[in-house]
Amino acid sequence: MLQRLLVKNFTLIDDLAIEFSTGLNVLSGETGAGKSLIIDALQVVLGRRASAELVRTGCEKAVLEAVFDLDTDRTVGDWLIRDGYDLEDGFLVLTREIWRSGRNVCRVNGRTISVSAARGIGERLVDFHGQGEQQSLLRENRHRNLLDRFGGEGLMAQRDRVEAVYREWTTARDRLRKLETGAKERARRLDILQYQIEEIDCAGLTSGEDKSLEEERELLANAGQISRLAGEAYEALYGGEGPLPAGIDRLGAATTVVDQLARIYRDAGEISEQLNNVRAEVDDIARRIVGLRDRAEFNPVLLETVEERLAILRRLKQKYGDTIEAILAFREAADAERITLESGDAETGTLAERVEQLARRWQEEAALLSRMRADAAERFCAAVVRELADLEIGNVKFEAEMAPLEAMSPVGAESVEFLFSANPGEAVRSLSRIASGGELSRVMLALKTLLAEVDEVPTLVFDEVDVGVGGRALQAVGEKLADIALHRQVLCVTHAAHVACYARQHLLIRKQTGPGLTRTVIDILDGEALLEELARMLGGREVTENTRMLARELRSRGVENQAG
Repeated sequence: MLQRLLVKNFTLIDDLAIEFSTGLNVLSGETGAGKSLIIDALQVVLGRRASAELVRTGCEKAVLEAVFDLDTDRTVGDWLIRDGYDLEDGFLVLTREIWRSGRNVCRVNGRTISVSAARGIGERLVDFHGQGEQQSLLRENRHRNLLDRFGGEGLMAQRDRVEAVYREWTTARDRLRKLETGAKERARRLDILQYQIEEIDCAGLTSGEDKSLEEERELLANAGQISRLAGEAYEALYGGEGPLPAGIDRLGAATTVVDQLARIYRDAGEISEQLNNVRAEVDDIARRIVGLRDRAEFNPVLLETVEERLAILRRLKQKYGDTIEAILAFREAADAERITLESGDAETGTLAERVEQLARRWQEEAALLSRMRADAAERFCAAVVRELADLEIGNVKFEAEMAPLEAMSPVGAESVEFLFSANPGEAVRSLSRIASGGELSRVMLALKTLLAEVDEVPTLVFDEVDVGVGGRALQAVGEKLADIALHRQVLCVTHAAHVACYARQHLLIRKQTGPGLTRTVIDILDGEALLEELARMLGGREVTENTRMLARELRSRGVENQAG
């Protein structure tokens, strides 16, 4: 239940703390006093959209806090714990800060959460009924959901199964359509892939061959110069003709001398070893120079062959990748796509069977849901008629008309529309054609009463549910709210003493004005103050002894009701 609501710097409210009781809590006051502001504040802290305009003039932020005692309702508490929320000693504290800058901060027990998360928690804790909800009852698209909620967990679970099969069916159907409409495109794509794969395969690529070919082309293109220079280098090392000895001979002579030096001076041994290593390296270099000279034979036919092969590689690189490795990777990917596309025809047949299978399964699940709905509708309509009789609308007809839908849907095979007739002999008709606002208010109250029993929401809020209701019907509304309050906490904004008299706690909302300041304040009424407010609600501005006497009678009736 809602234990406490703290409101600070919210529109006309500067600083307000409201303690609520179990049972029926009534909020009354003159028009414009700010009764609905309390409801607005509660809705905002529970996740309703809010703007910076709600921040009180001259303040930087509004702060709202709602404290719920969940010891009396373990169902909601267990749900919150399963969702990972820590409950402190059975209490849940929801706070929301609305900054003039537009920033919003929501917290639950000090943990920051999103506004949508706060809304999800709020839907478990409080159910609101006001003029907006009453108008939404006129929309046919809400009737099926209301009936399904009344049907209970079994019906809702079956509806979830219908939706799951429907989602699976739509996924398979969309995939099938894509395959069928893409048949020509698939054939065109297969031709392209086949050409690309064959072109790459015909090239017979070898990893790294482009680098080898570049080196061979360089050798063949410069064969003459390479042969001449290599020969000169070899001659310089081994020729030895003319006045200068060969380089290798001079290196050998130096090695012989240093070897002799090492035998008489030990420190020269390292130099001798290095010279011998150098000579071995020079011999190796000479052999490589000879090999290079021998290879550097000008061969125009071979050069043309190499150039043609490099041209093929360049063309493939332009199409499929910068390296041979990239071209080969492209070929593997193309082949994988080809295999997938070639299996498309087989997949189309398999998928078509799957779509038909899922459609048949949906029909079976939807048929079961329809039977469950029909059973729930019979019980629901009978219950609504009983509730309306309690609310002084007797001899009524209330029906749930179910019409088959033309196409499959995630919510079953039929639409649901509530039909109503308040007069014997009159045909039932749409709720939107109910002429009396009082009748519509009581129909909504009857539905809320039934759904409250199913949903197990611990707190119900009614904002002027008695609009358009008078006389004995108004008393019946008060009694119905009192009955609901025996099992739920109820907050009710009302102008009717016949409703307010049943309150366990009566809160008077009034506007206080001063120099340059207007604020909303709240008083908890009891004793004579409570009777005086009931008398004001009965008589308006002019309170008489007759209205005071009637107020006492009404209050006595309310006290008797609470006593059971």
